[in-house]
Amino acid sequence: MNAAIEMLITNTYEDGTEVVTRPTATVPLPLPEEGTEEREEWEYDHIHPHTGTGKTQGDAWYDVEIIESSAAELLGLTFEFGY
Repeated sequence: MNAAIEMLITNTYEDGTEVVTRPTATVPLPLPEEGTEEREEWEYDHIHPHTGTGKTQGDAWYDVEIIESSAAELLGLTFEFGY
């Protein structure tokens, strides 16, 4: 089973630049239990690839929120990636 999602992603770079994107994706369900290795792998396999804006120099971090979802259990989830 899969769910369609829309994410609000804020990409923040060490030089202070912020870029906000709203990509969509289809992710597999069920969502693994929080705090497990399976959950971390799910996040890196299905959410993390949508972060970044192609800027390859310097450190960055990415704040992600699922703002639309065809699966209620995903709506409002947040994720953080980066340095």
